[in-house]
Amino acid sequence: MIRRSFFGYLAARLPYETVQGGLPDPVDTGLPGGITLQIQVGADQKSLVNKKKTILKKGVEVHRGGIYGLFDEETKEITAPVSGTVTSVETRTGNYGRHFALVHIETSEEGDASPAFTEALTADAKGADSLTFLSQLPGRPAFKRLAEEGIHTVILSVLEKDLLTNVNQYAFQARKADFKRGADFIKELAPTARVVLALPLYLEAEAKEIGCETIGVKNLYPNGNPLLLAKRISGKAVEAGKSLEESGFLLFSAEAVAAAGKALRTQSLPQEKLVTLSLKNKETKLVSARIGTPVAKIFEAVGEELAERDHLILGGPLTGTSVYTSNMPVSADTDAIICHGPENMPRLTETYCINCGKCVRICPAHMPVNLLIRALENGLYEEAAEKYDLNSCVECGLCSFICVATLPLFQQIMLARHTLTENEKRAEKGGL
Repeated sequence: MIRRSFFGYLAARLPYETVQGGLPDPVDTGLPGGITLQIQVGADQKSLVNKKKTILKKGVEVHRGGIYGLFDEETKEITAPVSGTVTSVETRTGNYGRHFALVHIETSEEGDASPAFTEALTADAKGADSLTFLSQLPGRPAFKRLAEEGIHTVILSVLEKDLLTNVNQYAFQARKADFKRGADFIKELAPTARVVLALPLYLEAEAKEIGCETIGVKNLYPNGNPLLLAKRISGKAVEAGKSLEESGFLLFSAEAVAAAGKALRTQSLPQEKLVTLSLKNKETKLVSARIGTPVAKIFEAVGEELAERDHLILGGPLTGTSVYTSNMPVSADTDAIICHGPENMPRLTETYCINCGKCVRICPAHMPVNLLIRALENGLYEEAAEKYDLNSCVECGLCSFICVATLPLFQQIMLARHTLTENEKRAEKGGL
């Protein structure tokens, strides 16, 4: 329960990347020899994968742009970014106990794409089949949820999720005609919802032709955070512990909107993901990679050689996730990849909070982070939620960034929230 105002917003001071002074084409990483598609699954589904009880299995052929079910033919979870043959299906367990099915596909030469998406558009561009395809686009846009009751605001965001990436700003400027087409389609699908274009102030002049209500935001982190955008647009904070969708908001990234516009224009499904690479020398490169391409292949395309002790992060520096292998694939929502050499790798420590208060002052939700972390360190997760606003966290990572003692505050908060969720699930099942 929150006992104080959810947002006493502290001005951000961390500038996002900007795309100004020309738009160079992103580096095309080319058609990879093999890709891996990741699908989050539950514990029971993980067991099915391990027992080889999936429809997609070794030897099955897939076609570019086709959509497939992992466990049954009716529920479509996977769009193939390439044509080829499934070589294996396995599982892995990621951060906070999440399970994933990994579908490995050996790529064949590019041939004819699956006609399924074109057929769906021809039958009904706004129908369930078409929206299922469009929900698989880069950025993971929630097209299937636009017609749901309770959705009152749709945010088209040109802002970035984290630092050291500029994919949405690039997509908006370089693919403006497709962006407008995608935005118009979203407005048709949700005629009663408020559709708001949120973009950096320096791009406001370019928004006039889009035909949306527009809000300009300083290009400073964490202004692009979805929960902060919802608060800024509606004037009302999202209730602690609730998601955007549960509160009636949907957020579409600029890349996803432009990809939808291209899909409608070409009647084919774009499967190339824009990714900003941060190289070991601190240089950044924008690349276009097929979804499922291994990280190693992407760095190879820009001439960066990865070494054994390099540290790879999928996502930005504040909210990204460390990965253990350069074979980790790019997903539909991977906006950035960072590579640190061993000499530049940031360190966290096992020291103690010095009670400087910086985390409290920088927290956008004004959580008492210094008190919260003490409860978490002692495993008092329920107390942390009830007394210290654990569920108010907007997951921006600023507390870890500012911490003088270099404590992994963000990771501890995320672990605690995951543990509480799992405990609630077990309680609902009778403690099993």
